[in-house]
Amino acid sequence: MKKILFLSIISLLSFTLMADKMQKNNMVNVKDFGAIGDGLFLDTRCIQNALNTGKVVYFPAGVYRTGTLYLRSGGGLHLSPNALILGSKYPEDYNATNFDKRNSFSVSERASGAHLIIARDCTDITISGSGTICGNRNGIFNTDLVHAPNGNRPRYVLPRWRTGAMLYFLGSKNIKIEGVNLTDPAYWTAFFHDCDNVSIDKVMISADRFTNNSDGLDIDCCRNVKVTNCTIFSGDDAIAIRGSNRRLNKDAECANVTVDNCILSSAACGVRVGVGNGTIRNCKLSNLKIVNSNIGIGICPSYSKGYCTKIDNVAFENISFNGVQALRMSPAWSSDIDDPAIKKVSNISFCNFDAISSQASIIVFPIRNGMFENISIKDSTFTLLPGGTAPSGKQWKSPEFGIMNILGTKENIFTNCRGISADKKPFLVSKER
Repeated sequence: MKKILFLSIISLLSFTLMADKMQKNNMVNVKDFGAIGDGLFLDTRCIQNALNTGKVVYFPAGVYRTGTLYLRSGGGLHLSPNALILGSKYPEDYNATNFDKRNSFSVSERASGAHLIIARDCTDITISGSGTICGNRNGIFNTDLVHAPNGNRPRYVLPRWRTGAMLYFLGSKNIKIEGVNLTDPAYWTAFFHDCDNVSIDKVMISADRFTNNSDGLDIDCCRNVKVTNCTIFSGDDAIAIRGSNRRLNKDAECANVTVDNCILSSAACGVRVGVGNGTIRNCKLSNLKIVNSNIGIGICPSYSKGYCTKIDNVAFENISFNGVQALRMSPAWSSDIDDPAIKKVSNISFCNFDAISSQASIIVFPIRNGMFENISIKDSTFTLLPGGTAPSGKQWKSPEFGIMNILGTKENIFTNCRGISADKKPFLVSKER
């Protein structure tokens, strides 16, 4: 028996060494291309030369200060535990906004089209290891002053210029991100636009809670996306599932998105579904722990300008929430709720949603044309803590409709929607703390 066990261990070690060797055969060491890794020297050109080999670039321990890096098909990044890729704070070290007509930027949010890492029309790329990629928000903002706009939560004063999405994946497929730490973005952390077959596993995202628009993962017009075992702390939506295809100049739906076993914390939504003018369908989000968030789950087909054509077949299962508002469903986040241009939101299900809220447990804006269809809530409990109240005042565009479902029972939760069902389990309870 001992001999068999010994031989099994030897076999396992041999297999591991062989696998490591095979992996290293597709790797190049960034220091072999002249990278210094002292946090002072700008390593951009050295790193890019390594990336241009089309292989995975290995980063040993060190701080690699860099501007924009372009990934190549078949290659990527592998970061050792003490390796840090640090974004430069200077605009001249980054790509021009017009490097691609599909590039995303926001004038109103002072977010440029500059990105730290870009994968454009790539195939088979990886970012792995247990090192860190840092967007250097501290250097870019260069201030610790905060303000509270309109009496809301405090935010850092925006600089005149900041980078856009720290990691930007555009029109790419077969993307694998595993194990890395993504920290301190100046804007969105990772943006996936028109990508196919994306796997994100065991990734830690840490964005400053007081940084405007510091989303975690933005999944936009992507197909076949799987997010698992991730922890995301963000100043804006932790995970946003979007359907914005205007810049793509083609129909590209967001479909088949799976999120499982993640911890989310956000100053906005733990999960937001909506934004854009395309279609979002066939999404399943399960085993999520949403903590210290303003909104647990927000579903809204219209944000700012434009409307999602359709949001259909989105399932939430085994969700726990502790924060301000557990669930918010609204036809339009910032426009008239009775706009006939807004399309249908249908086949949305919640199962085992256990929520504790300090304000409104559920907010649903009613709409007379029955935009929400076939909404199912099963085996769920929404708890409103003592003293919990609903937001009020000018925040609501159509106050004459009132705010539904704040303290209502399951019988009057969706009175102006069609095809709504809720089971017999207590739907809303108050709780002494």
